Amino acid sequence: MKSKSTFIRHKITPCFLMLLVLFHSVGCKYYKVDSVETEEFVNILNMGEIHKYFVVHSGNVLYSLSKIEADASAISGNLQAAHDDVYYTEERKNRIKNNEKNIVNEVHIYLKKETDQISPGYVELPLTDIDEIRIIDRNTGKEIAVYALVTVGAIAIVSAIVALTKSSCPYVYVNNGELFVFEGETFGGAIAKNLEREDYMPLPSIKATDGTYSIRISNELKERQYTNLLELVVVEHASEQDVLLDKSGNPQLIGNISKPFLANSSSGEDILPLLDRKDAKVHLFNDHDYSKNEVLMKFKKPENASQAKLVIKGKNTLWFDYLFGEFLKIFGGYYADWMQKQAESSTAYRMQNIIDNDFPLFISIKKNGEWQLVDYLLTVGPLAPREFVVPVEISDIPSDEIEIKLHTGFMFWELDYAGVDFSENTDLKKRVIKPYLAVGTGSMDWKAALENADDTYMVQENTGDVTEILFEIPVSLQVQPHSTFLKTQGYYELIRDFEGLPELVQLKKFKTPGHFSDFSRERYLNVVNIEYGLASN
Repeated sequence: MKSKSTFIRHKITPCFLMLLVLFHSVGCKYYKVDSVETEEFVNILNMGEIHKYFVVHSGNVLYSLSKIEADASAISGNLQAAHDDVYYTEERKNRIKNNEKNIVNEVHIYLKKETDQISPGYVELPLTDIDEIRIIDRNTGKEIAVYALVTVGAIAIVSAIVALTKSSCPYVYVNNGELFVFEGETFGGAIAKNLEREDYMPLPSIKATDGTYSIRISNELKERQYTNLLELVVVEHASEQDVLLDKSGNPQLIGNISKPFLANSSSGEDILPLLDRKDAKVHLFNDHDYSKNEVLMKFKKPENASQAKLVIKGKNTLWFDYLFGEFLKIFGGYYADWMQKQAESSTAYRMQNIIDNDFPLFISIKKNGEWQLVDYLLTVGPLAPREFVVPVEISDIPSDEIEIKLHTGFMFWELDYAGVDFSENTDLKKRVIKPYLAVGTGSMDWKAALENADDTYMVQENTGDVTEILFEIPVSLQVQPHSTFLKTQGYYELIRDFEGLPELVQLKKFKTPGHFSDFSRERYLNVVNIEYGLASN
């Protein structure tokens, strides 16, 4: 067991955890298994009711575990014989047949060989008796969620649990020419109509089939989803070029990217190795001594450069998704009333609350010795990273270097990569492609609802609702290099049924701007069982 001080000093040491993502697709599928060792469990959160199939391996005997709870020392629940259609075995090949889609619901807990035999009924499984936990994920050739963690202990398990219980945003899948693969989540954080917003998602995995692009939008969570607009934005460019859309939908040409020569965390730690390449080794904005976290970067500025395009790859953390759920629980049985009151507020009021609580990723640049806010990025969800581009005006910076700061709340975002393109932007041909077919669950025709941003929505009210949308690719585009983006506009509503009285003392604290960051830091330090006095050692 590592000491707490060692835990702190090496908190950036990478260790990878592949997390579960559900999606509805047809044809053959692949899966991949990653293990989570339990040797260094520090703490574990209460899992509550998880709607997944947990399989416990005791020697060669398989059991299912339901009504799961956990604490710092054990996992408990109701144990019974496993059903016959457990799909995952170590002997089988990593390929899923059409009738085996339930494999994505399986989580396998392996007990150590020397553990005493268990029997059906209520059971408590000490963490010291668990050899490993395997979470099954479809192997689409891309990493859905990977964490750079100090140990495969508390935070790894917390992340796994959150992945199994997360609740945010419509899921987007694209046809990559062979099967539908998960691409990301759209209009994240728009949890009411007065937060409805546009979103531009890069679709790097999409491939044409018979001159057609196909995507799927699905509701896989406890929420109601309302999509007002859905279309493709296609930008033509040379084959050796890359293009990203900024948050307003303007194309930005990406050519020669310069890497930072300095990148420090809030504590001054050198994180250049984490931001050097797009490799899923991430900075988590979790310096223990700071509720609000930042990354300070310096870049060499070419002579006569007047503009910069900051390119970053990142996403929200699973921790942030979990934390927001914990915040909602504080309202107890008053949750529905509070949500209704929020829904009646102005959009400006709600957006200011989002900003005041440090939910976005803010981008600032230093000019004349002072930091100036350039822009901010709204939440995109925790399951798939996204590439962003942020234009930055630098013509009034006379020095040969620029300083850029990224800042957000404690562990709200994770950052995988950062660079700057100083090249001039050129006019790029952009065209919009409307869907020619949009068929949802129950043979619903949503084409008209998705064509324009109006008061007509594609409504996905039930978990499992899916809509497949087809786009015809113009013949000229079929031979022209281009980048494809999904433009959506919409919102969703979380369905929760909390009970009990609201925790008024706790809720009162959230009236202070920025308290959400303090809340996150306190909960995080409790989870990893680090006392405040040790956090700076």
